[in-house]
Formats: sequence, structure tokens, C-alpha cells
Amino acid sequence: MRALRVMKIRSAASSKDLSRSELVVGFVPEKGKPTLAGVLVDAVAHAETTGDIARGARKWCLFHPPVRVKGPKRLAFVGLGKPDELDTENLRRAVAVAQANAEAAGVASFDLVIGDADHRGIDAFDAGVVVAEGLVLGAYRYQPPKKEEPKARKAHDVAVHYVGRQRASFEDGLALGRTAAVATNWARDLENMAPNHADPARLARAAKGLAGGSLKVKVMERAQLERLGMGALLGVARGSSKPPKLIVLDWHPRGARKCVCVVGKGLTFDSGGISIKPAAKMDEMRYDMCGGGAVLGLFHAIAHGALDDAARKTRVIGVIAAVENMPDADAQRPGDVVRAFDGTTIEVLNTDAEGRLVLCDAIAWAIKTYEPQKLVDLATLTGAVIVALGHECAAVLGNDQALVQELIDAGKAADEPLWQLPLWAEHKKQLESKFADLANINGSHHGGGTIAGAAFLWHFVGKTPWAHLDIAGTAWGGRSKEYATMGATGTAVRTLLHWVRGQK
Repeated sequence: MRALRVMKIRSAASSKDLSRSELVVGFVPEKGKPTLAGVLVDAVAHAETTGDIARGARKWCLFHPPVRVKGPKRLAFVGLGKPDELDTENLRRAVAVAQANAEAAGVASFDLVIGDADHRGIDAFDAGVVVAEGLVLGAYRYQPPKKEEPKARKAHDVAVHYVGRQRASFEDGLALGRTAAVATNWARDLENMAPNHADPARLARAAKGLAGGSLKVKVMERAQLERLGMGALLGVARGSSKPPKLIVLDWHPRGARKCVCVVGKGLTFDSGGISIKPAAKMDEMRYDMCGGGAVLGLFHAIAHGALDDAARKTRVIGVIAAVENMPDADAQRPGDVVRAFDGTTIEVLNTDAEGRLVLCDAIAWAIKTYEPQKLVDLATLTGAVIVALGHECAAVLGNDQALVQELIDAGKAADEPLWQLPLWAEHKKQLESKFADLANINGSHHGGGTIAGAAFLWHFVGKTPWAHLDIAGTAWGGRSKEYATMGATGTAVRTLLHWVRGQK
């Protein structure tokens, strides 16, 4: 994997002299003057005389001021649309439009000017976060392994000129947003990699590269997993020549009194096993590790200071069950019975319902080992969630309404919406088996595949407050946005970061 090129964002102390810039970009509302009108008076006045300033949401217009007009070589505007429709998501998308068009213009660097009117109704700190995310996420392009080296990217250097009243708050948000977006892009690179490149060992190496300071990383190998009795996880791994890994990341600030845990499904490739998937789009099963990718992205942000702006008293544990599911001669069969870490026996009725098998061992082990006050798991668990919710939002289910609401709020803050689905005792009963304690799927007559997956995991959390995110619809395959145009979206990295930052 080629090194991820990180966009350079500079917070400019002054916007008085932009006349030497290759390109200056500002925003313009549907009605009213653009912020640049108070900064580049002559150049904006000339642009306005043409009547060509596009003011609709995310509309782009580029001007070449004449030599006689004092100003930059090029001047551009991005429309913000109607004031009552401006929110963090639309501002993020508008900023991504600015970055994409600056790159298309072929400039090496550009200047972005933003003022109070450009984030009316949005807190200055949140506006800073969103501006950085729009720039960095919008600039992301996966660089696949090819014979030729990729060409140097344009517009990867931007100076952000904030001309609002709360400069310090905006700059704090800008720094955090950059950290969150870089972590998301780092996760996207792992998620987009070919499955023979991003195998369990590769995920383990990526995690180890984050270790340092208060962040410790350990990787448990097959022999240790066998000694621990993780029969559900190991059953999935039986068909693959790639050894399974249980990856543990532990951020333990001094004086931490509480502990929260995030557990990610890390299926680096899922053929379905003996219950093999259809050939069409099976290549997309490289994305079946996006839950684990989100956990890694969270810890990338933590490793780069995302929790360092205040005294933190909550320890954060990340656990990734990294496995490959293949149909080898030794692969587990439909009808096999395996014993999970906590002693529960499971009848494997469908080997393609494997994510819950690796997660149940990881969850039970994390609860016994760390006794967290809260536990969240993330997984591209079911195609059923796409039937229910499409690609526009992920599902959240759990045994603790307060925790579920915390995650919904975090998703709202990140503009990664979550929708709660029911989870009732009756759903647990639908997983009863005649040949073991549990079956790994419910009957086809029950329906509710997403709920059934969560109900299965519910058996392993005991009384620990727990929530499950099914991100199969949002991790890839949705309609392109300006800041997520292809492949993996890196979903849930920013949601998790908002959530852990809110833990006191």
C-alpha cells in the first residue's frame, strides 16, 4: 500500500493580502453578499458585474479578474443555497466542492475564505471541524497498486482564512476535523485494499503501527485463541490458510476511572464459506472488515491527539476479530456445533452468518477481561439492513436506551445518521436450537435478519450496557457525495470519535 498523502491545511492569520494567490475560493449565499466582498473588494465587484455568480447549493463559478483589477490570478465561489437549508452536512459538501474544483483547475495550492455568514446557525468550532473534513475527505482518492507511479496531486495545500468573530474556536475545530478526516481516510485505504493485501496479518501490522504513549497494542494468535476457547471465531477461520488474529488496542490515560469498549468485525474476505455467496459482486466482500476498519480509524485519531485537548478519565479499548471466511475442505459445515468463549454452544445453520460468530467471542472476552461500563460493536453484518434502511443510514440496536441515544446523537454530530430498530426478548427466542444452546440464524419465516443478528449478539453481553451498529449499507455502495465518491466511505470513524469524546 502506497503511503497516504495527507492534505496540508494551514490556518492563515490574515486575509488582507490575497492578491498573490493562484486561486481564492469563497462562499456565497442565495441572497446577500459573498464574504469575499469584504476582503477582495475590486475583484468581487468585477465578478458581480458579469452576473455569473452561481448561488445555488454547491454550485461552482470561476473568474479570471483582468490585470487592471487588484486581486488573485483566479477567483471562485461556491454557492451555499438557501440560508435555512445550511447545516453541517451541506457546508461539508460545499467545502468538498471547493477542493475538487481547485484540483481540477490545476493549482498547486489555494486559499479558502470563510466568515460568520457562511456558517450561520453552526457553532464556530463545529464549522472548523466541517471545513477540515470537507477538504480532507473530499481530497481522498484510493491509489491502487499499478505499474506506473501516480501523478502528484494538485490542490493538496490550502490556507484557510477565517474572518469570523470566534477565530480560536474555529481553529480548534479545524485541527480536530483534520485529525478525524485523516483517520477516516487511513481507514478507507485499508478497507479499499484487495483482500489478498489486507489480510488479518495486515490489519494487525496497521494496529501495531499506532502503538505509543498511552496506546498499547497486542495481537493474539491462533494458539492463544485456542487456549482461550474461542471456538466460534476459530470455526469461521478453519477454511482459510490465513491465520486469524484478535487485535486489541488499549488507550489508557493516567487516572482513568471508567472503561468503554468498541469491537469491530474484521472479515478481510467473506466468501460465505460452504454456504457460498453468488459470484456477482463477491469481490465487494473486501469491505466486510469495515467494522474493524472503523475501530482502527478511531484509534488512529486517538494516536494523533484527538482526545488530548482535555483531561480524559475514560479508558478506551478496541477489539478487532480479524478472520477470513473460505470454503476449504476443512471449513465448518452447516449443522456443525461450536462452543463459544463463554461456553455457549452454537449450531451453525449458515456459514455465511459468520460475522456474529467472530463477534460473540470478541465481545464475551472483552467484557470478561476489561469489565467495560459500555460496549459498542460495529459490523457489516447483514444485507437485510440495506433492505430496511438503504444506504443512507446505519441501524443501531441495543439493551440500553441511554447508550443507544448517545450513539444516535454522535451519528447526528458526524452526519452519519443511525436509525434504531427494535430488539425484544422474542427475537432471542427465535434463535433457540434443538441441537445446541443457540442457532446462528433464525428461521426464514421470522424475517428481520438485521434484528436476528443483533439478538444473537445480545446473548453474549450479559448486563453490560451494549449497542450494535449494522453498517453494511453505509460502508460502501451508496450514492456518491462530494466527500465520498468511490469505494469505502470510512463510515463510523467520526461517529465513534464524537462518542468517545463525549465520555466523561
